Amino acid sequence: SAAPAPTAPAAPAAETETPAVSSTLAVEAPKETAVVLCGTSDWPQGAKGASGKAAQKRDGARGDEFNAPVVINSLKGIRVLSLAVGPCAGHMLALTESGMYAWGLNASGQLGLGPSGGWCMPGPTPAPLWNVDGDRAVSAAVGNKHTLVVYASGTVLSAGCGDRGALGYGEKEKDLPLTQDTPKAVVAGGNVEGGLKAVCVAAGCDYSLAADGNGKMYAWGWTEHGKLGLGTDGQYNMKDSSVKITFSIEGEPKVVALPDDDAGKVVQVSAGKHHSACLTNEGFGYTWGDNGYGKLGHRDQKERHSPTKLPMTRFSTLLCGDASSCGLGWPDYPGRPFGAQLNDGLVYHWGVLKGSNGEGATHPVPNYEIQGWTIDKHCFAMGATHVALAGEGSAVAWAQSPVAFGQLGLGPDAPKSTHTAKQMEGLADVGLVCAQVVASSGQTHLLCDAATVAKLPTWDPPTEALTKPPEKVRAPPKKKAKT
Repeated sequence: SAAPAPTAPAAPAAETETPAVSSTLAVEAPKETAVVLCGTSDWPQGAKGASGKAAQKRDGARGDEFNAPVVINSLKGIRVLSLAVGPCAGHMLALTESGMYAWGLNASGQLGLGPSGGWCMPGPTPAPLWNVDGDRAVSAAVGNKHTLVVYASGTVLSAGCGDRGALGYGEKEKDLPLTQDTPKAVVAGGNVEGGLKAVCVAAGCDYSLAADGNGKMYAWGWTEHGKLGLGTDGQYNMKDSSVKITFSIEGEPKVVALPDDDAGKVVQVSAGKHHSACLTNEGFGYTWGDNGYGKLGHRDQKERHSPTKLPMTRFSTLLCGDASSCGLGWPDYPGRPFGAQLNDGLVYHWGVLKGSNGEGATHPVPNYEIQGWTIDKHCFAMGATHVALAGEGSAVAWAQSPVAFGQLGLGPDAPKSTHTAKQMEGLADVGLVCAQVVASSGQTHLLCDAATVAKLPTWDPPTEALTKPPEKVRAPPKKKAKT
């Protein structure tokens, strides 16, 4: 599919339709692809961030760590069409011409490998249960313990942990499985007319988002923080006589309304751990959910339970991390016409920018360190606490909170973490051609033209599944002496 069209001139002819400011993400893969990895192949600990690194130091790592980019050798010769991972994910997917591949944690069946799938697959593993006769997977989203895949027909399949409704199977107890290892269709939902026909999806910690071809948005899963955007956080007392609070489950897709009539059609959805964002074809961005550190971008730290518009900026892409958000976009000054734009815009970021005790912002601010770069929105990614992008024959990354798994790819002799955008090692001088960048908690992956990364080192992932480590028996708490 074509790259997003630029905006039209300020005064188009009356009979001319104004091209969209933004459009649904659609990766254009090279004819011969290579998948490049920076970071850890220890998915169980990489998904935990700082606590996972501490566990590695205590118990040892169950995988390799790459502080500089390497090519995943087991995908050589397979044309990868797109990659899917997320800021709170411990697993990922590759959509290829020969079917789906999945790897990482699988404790809840989120890889969709069926009953025979292992606890964790350290490298790309064929996942044929995602392959549907007569239909084609076009995109995917990866949450903490669940996976969503969109097909050309608009059908969405899901697998993984559904006890909080994130799989979208329905409202009954049987529809809320703790483990679902075989992909199954998301139901239409009671207020979804004509069935859910999605064009894009997003997966958060325990909830899901989608948008259809008409620009309508949907949400389902756990309602805490109001991250579904349905106007409530679903909080209630567990019993009439109890002060213990819990939250409700929306087990099937519900329509999420935008507050503005002129917002346009939703063309992108994004899910962080507990906050959400969407983008319309007019370039308007909306955020809602948890607002710790001001990551919603509204100059405060107040939760929003419904989509709230980001003022004075339009976007070509909008992404959620853990304690931060970011996007590519342009200034949109009140009272001035929004004119034609080139490329996909400047880098904006907000929330935690330089550690939770360091510099931050409660509204979108430009990152002037990489001003002037021409960046394709498909090559711009946000992990839990870092950002990575590719453009102009190179790739750069930086951390918003300290990272420790080598996911910035700065090289074995460079610091593992920096708040300043720096080039990844070995990519600047090879004429890099990159089609997509994705990021998670402990990794960065790039989908590249194979010829341009042919000189990089390669990595052969293990093919045997990792077994779940034994549960540690905790000593009972010591009794306090009576006073």
